[in-house]
Amino acid sequence: MLCVHLRRKKGQVAVLLSSRADIRRGRRTAGAASSQWRRDLRAAEQATGIRTVGRLLGFGNWSQFGRELGAGGCGGGRGLVPVGEDRQSLSKQEMAHVSFKSKEVDSVPRWSEYLTAEESSPSASASWRATSVDGPQASASGGQRHLQMEPVVQLSKVAEGLLAKMYRLNSILDYPDPNTHTFSDAFWKAGVMPNFPKICTTMSKKFPEHPNKLQLEKVDKFALDALNENAEGYMRNLEQWIMLLLDLLEFREQVLRIILDLSSTVITLLPHQNSLILHAFMDLICSFVRVNLFSDKIPRKMILQVYNILHIMLKGGRDCEFYHRLVQFVDSYDPPVKGLHEDLNFVSPRIGEVLEAVGPIIFLSTDTKKLRNEGFLSPFHPRYPDILTNSAHPMRAQDLANVTSYREWVLLGYLVCPDELLRVTSIDVAMVVLKENLVLPLFRDEYILLHENYQHYVLPKVLESKRMAKSGRTKQKESDMEYNIAKQVEKMLTEVHEQALVACDAIHHERRILLKQEVGRMVLFFTDQPSLLAPNIQMVFSALALAQCEVVWYFQHVGIASSKSTRGRTVDIDATDPTIGFILDGMGKLCCLVRKYIAAIKGYALSYLSSCAGRIRFLLGTPRHGCS
Repeated sequence: MLCVHLRRKKGQVAVLLSSRADIRRGRRTAGAASSQWRRDLRAAEQATGIRTVGRLLGFGNWSQFGRELGAGGCGGGRGLVPVGEDRQSLSKQEMAHVSFKSKEVDSVPRWSEYLTAEESSPSASASWRATSVDGPQASASGGQRHLQMEPVVQLSKVAEGLLAKMYRLNSILDYPDPNTHTFSDAFWKAGVMPNFPKICTTMSKKFPEHPNKLQLEKVDKFALDALNENAEGYMRNLEQWIMLLLDLLEFREQVLRIILDLSSTVITLLPHQNSLILHAFMDLICSFVRVNLFSDKIPRKMILQVYNILHIMLKGGRDCEFYHRLVQFVDSYDPPVKGLHEDLNFVSPRIGEVLEAVGPIIFLSTDTKKLRNEGFLSPFHPRYPDILTNSAHPMRAQDLANVTSYREWVLLGYLVCPDELLRVTSIDVAMVVLKENLVLPLFRDEYILLHENYQHYVLPKVLESKRMAKSGRTKQKESDMEYNIAKQVEKMLTEVHEQALVACDAIHHERRILLKQEVGRMVLFFTDQPSLLAPNIQMVFSALALAQCEVVWYFQHVGIASSKSTRGRTVDIDATDPTIGFILDGMGKLCCLVRKYIAAIKGYALSYLSSCAGRIRFLLGTPRHGCS
């Protein structure tokens, strides 16, 4: 790798290129010579009139430049900087970022357990660096400001690690039900909790009351004595799981801080404006929601209470230092949806805007007739069959590739931000998605019942809004409209569960038939005409995304029992539906075609970007050689 060195020579600035090996050889003397470098560079600047030498290399001041040279590098591995490269474009690349990193987020080692070595490295999220934001956040000098998106992406990865660890604990404990305090024999024999059911269950039931006030000697004196005798061993068994609770607490604090910074900094979060930031933002919120919903499946109260009483026994009556923080955290998330309502209240309007914006794409994805008749998933133009490359709906075809994410956003978004259902168009968006789903997947095969949770946590909020609007109906017309919308939402939530039980399988079966036909036609067509694969690649991605969504939905819902109010009704889904096999086969063949012609697809994409270079230069306001 080459680096740029500047040296004073006869009043001129000479650019010398040296290798990393040369830099290593000079490291011994570089530190002592750093002040001499600064003097030479200042003299060179005065002699030649060049005022932007340091800026060309991305340094804000001479001291920083000297430190970098003293460290034996050139901008931390920025690479070769051509002499004629545009100063403005370089300065933009190295501008100060609007950083959302907190001290805790910067300390990657805290989350190293939940990240792979590749993900926890500083360069893991390089593609997210310097994500531009449009709007008045631009600096006073007219340049764009940038967002440091690595923490956002990294915390989404941490969420997956937390979910995996809770899933493992849940399987070790034989899938307990902490809410009803139902624990199997395997739970007590797993070696995590002390095998003293009476004491442990009492502490869990009486949470958040302090263990010292429970008079546990009256519950089971023999078990309490045995607990005291082997306190150190039991405490050791619980250490990694009490650390899991601490990690959940820390995760919550960091995520809320980053969501607040993002929502208050980025003005526009819509599918076609700042789309990368939007997806990172909503994916982080969904991961945050899923982590906290899943945490309700592990015995948080029992772990905390038992660990603290063991600490009291070993440390002379003192609580563990984090006990009261964890008690407050677990209590505020009991149940989790209640805590999520409070925590995400500040960002609720932003989420509501996003859910409204993705509504048209969700409506399109559910309209199988329109998808078929207008050729959204066909390489043939719908109105001109002789034209093989379908350019009728390029943007919509691209949007359909994200429809799985959009549906998850709607299901989780309205659950934790119920006030956004009172928007005029929100009821239609929610109705479409709720009518075709019965469960809300959390992680792998873990899920919660969708409509039961909406009935318990969303409907009461809607009824409260309805009562408030009714009390002000005589004073304001806005209250009258809000009252009418609340009535419609109430009716929808009370009826949509039965509609989903009756219609969801038919809706998805019709969609599977469409995808079976369209994916099969795509395989035949692109096998015969591979040159047309690259121009239609967005359509192929959309078809694969829709097919994947349907296959996952099918296996998530086969044999699922609905809520208790319907007496354990199961969804009548044919477990031998042949369309699943056809879709999986077609997906495999399409993926093989994409891999086979990946070079042609990349070439087409690069040529497309090259043809847009002029437009990109205009938007960025940079000279020709700055974007070439």
